[in-house]
Amino acid sequence: MTAAEPTAETNLLKPARGTVPSPLRVSTMDELEYGSVVLRFGRDLPAAVSKVYCRGITVTVPTGRSGTDLTLEPSLITTVVSKVEGEAQGAEWNVVRDTTDPNKAVFSLVPDTTAVFDGTWAVSFTLSGIEVNPSIGTVTLAIEEMTSTTGADGSYLKRTGEVEVKKGNDEFFFRSLHPRTVVINRGSTVDLLWEAPADNRIVYTMYYRKADGTEASDSVQANFVGRVWKSPVMDDNANFTLMAELDGLEYFLTTSLTVNNPNIVVNDITTSGNVTVDPGVDGYIWLKTGRFNTSAGANVNLYGDLAVTKIKATDTAKGLIKLEDSIEQTAGDITTSGNVTVDPGADGYIWLKTGRFDTAAEATVNLFGALNANGGLTMGEGTNITIPQGGGELVVADAFVAKSNKPYWSSPKVEIGAAGVPIEGGIAINGKVNATTVTVGGGGIAVNGHLTMAKNTVLTARKMSIFYGSMRITGPFTPETDGLVFGFGNSNEVNVNGGGMSAPTAMSKDTKDSIVVPVKMNQPVSLSRYDSGSWYYLPFGRYSAP
Repeated sequence: MTAAEPTAETNLLKPARGTVPSPLRVSTMDELEYGSVVLRFGRDLPAAVSKVYCRGITVTVPTGRSGTDLTLEPSLITTVVSKVEGEAQGAEWNVVRDTTDPNKAVFSLVPDTTAVFDGTWAVSFTLSGIEVNPSIGTVTLAIEEMTSTTGADGSYLKRTGEVEVKKGNDEFFFRSLHPRTVVINRGSTVDLLWEAPADNRIVYTMYYRKADGTEASDSVQANFVGRVWKSPVMDDNANFTLMAELDGLEYFLTTSLTVNNPNIVVNDITTSGNVTVDPGVDGYIWLKTGRFNTSAGANVNLYGDLAVTKIKATDTAKGLIKLEDSIEQTAGDITTSGNVTVDPGADGYIWLKTGRFDTAAEATVNLFGALNANGGLTMGEGTNITIPQGGGELVVADAFVAKSNKPYWSSPKVEIGAAGVPIEGGIAINGKVNATTVTVGGGGIAVNGHLTMAKNTVLTARKMSIFYGSMRITGPFTPETDGLVFGFGNSNEVNVNGGGMSAPTAMSKDTKDSIVVPVKMNQPVSLSRYDSGSWYYLPFGRYSAP
């Protein structure tokens, strides 16, 4: 027998408990099962107590048909108390029984004299002939004692404790964990079933993966009634592990579930073949913190979204990222040594809220949608960024570096948003430029449209020829951009008329002086004499003579 741990710790005579058989076997419709319970008192005393004076012990047995009841037939129980020696051990112990309450049977053990327990002896009380009821479970026997640590009159107190008696059978099994259906649609739940006895002593715990990838568990026993457990809403394929604990032993079963059109959240995806996200099913690949790497020759065709922190196309000749929708990115970089194409017609765009868009040597970026490089843009040697007329937009809100000797941009709109941005190459724009500051290091700015600069904007260049793009004036003309008309006079008087300037519109100088007249776009200009000196028109922006 082993000592039991009572829930109430006021009793001084901690009972040791044993059953025959162990555990007691429950009765069935085919066969009644009988057993015995033995309780031993007095051998185990509290550490700080040398003697316990006892005038009686009461044992209460719950009766009925439930798992927490011991028997339906308390009248069949027989009792035996072990023999003791001398008055100090109680002389003789008598049993008084009370079975008048249908919910319990009470057995009182009363010694003829006050028994003094000192840890050197014990008295045993045996309940025999117990017809165990049919319900598996755990029965709690209540213990009440009238004891004292001094033996003085008036020092005796009622102290309580309890012991547990387990009822089971010889047919424990735990098998066949499976989902009610092995395939479900994304966003659905599923029932998991298994086979086990209807034994309320079994404690279940289900382990599974949550949507964020962390482990979750459910040990609420009300969720396992009838050996059925309902999963949460599932968005991805999953494994489930069910643990059953009984009599201190743990048993495990595992099963899996397939989810149609799952949401896949991963760190790394590496492919040497092709990856296709089909249209019409809201498909997407979502890498919160990982990388998306393709081997040489692989194609990625996206009809849904690819939300990543970094994209790298490793093969210059064959690597291709083709966007028919969009890439959204909250941080990090997009680096490519291959080609990036944003197709028209689907509002495709690459958007880096805080990251950078960098290209390696010889890369080509074809923008039919938009590229928003709020973290900056670096173009590698030989890189081309092309935005055909009527195509997308390129917006750079931070540092811009064009390492290419001859980058070519053809776009209706290119915005360079930060002040003091060094441009080591050149900018060729077939559209409109909105800029706060553009600094040209070794290249040039060629605008075949309009160069619009905000107030207090600075336009600087290391090298600039004011005659670049100027034209000789040989007759009346209408300037396509704002600019200057200048020339050197001779002995004849020369008048410059029009150009949208206020009076005077005509000026004359002798042969030793020159004339410089600002003119406005689309305002006709003429000279009174074209054969007197050399006269030129210098546009503010690229100009193609008619």
